[in-house]
Amino acid sequence: MIAEAGTRIVLEQANTNRTNRRRRFSRRSFLRGAATFVGAGLSAGAYAREVEPFWLDVHEMDIAIRGLPRAFDGLRVAHLTDLHTGPRVPIEYLRRAIQHVNDAAPDVVLLTGDVVHNSPQWIGPAAELLSALQAPVYVSFGNHDYSLFGSHPGKSTVVADPLQRALQRIGCVVLRNRASAIERDGQRIWIVGIEDLWSSMFDPAAAFAQVDRSRDAEAVCIAMSHNPDSVPHVLPFAPKLILSGHTHGGQVRVPLLGAPILPVRNRRFDQGLFELPNDCQLYVGRGVGFLKQVRFCCRPEIAVMRLAMES
Repeated sequence: MIAEAGTRIVLEQANTNRTNRRRRFSRRSFLRGAATFVGAGLSAGAYAREVEPFWLDVHEMDIAIRGLPRAFDGLRVAHLTDLHTGPRVPIEYLRRAIQHVNDAAPDVVLLTGDVVHNSPQWIGPAAELLSALQAPVYVSFGNHDYSLFGSHPGKSTVVADPLQRALQRIGCVVLRNRASAIERDGQRIWIVGIEDLWSSMFDPAAAFAQVDRSRDAEAVCIAMSHNPDSVPHVLPFAPKLILSGHTHGGQVRVPLLGAPILPVRNRRFDQGLFELPNDCQLYVGRGVGFLKQVRFCCRPEIAVMRLAMES
């Protein structure tokens, strides 16, 4: 009887010890897992704020254009957009971006807006940045280039007018509802710049009216229009390529789901190259700068496009 009682006590003690060890292991496992999860979240947050907003994706791509004059076969076009020169985007980072453009040795640079961020005080720094570009620069404006406040400038040009003058002084061609020809070996293409869709000056008809079709009935036009929602208004004028920005690619993209937040109605035009009717293509750049210092799965971008005759 005494031996049996002792055995029971030993077995009960062993069971108790095993239970306590399981509890300790469970608590340890939970705390270890929780610490790993929190650490991963903090690391992802630090990456999204401190690394990816400044990790430029400089890449080259071929763009085949039907009717491209032979003289322009192989023309290298650097597409810049959304610098947002201002208090949020470090100027040294923007200088590095400009150097990347020069290193790519484009024949021409097309800048599709949001050169500054809603303030004339940043016009000087922006002009200094762009003056370092070693290729001809053509500029159209985005919604943050017009007004002191907000993203919908309406009739305001309090920023746009002095910005235009400053950029013209350093040799940029500023196209606000205007077109300009690039000539090579007696042939030419047209760069058409349109005022921003959210301004009261948006007028693609006025811009394309500047294209001289007396010599080029089938003139090849590259349109610069900051907001890709402008596409339905621009397409009737038969450009072969439309360059836009504005979306920043969403800045934060969820794998398999895309960008939760986009400042456009047509969410299809978020980033990258799109085929459009009438042999037209649209390229939406992710931009160089940002509104808030965060990017995730959406690196800032400089695209260098090699134009090619369509075979």
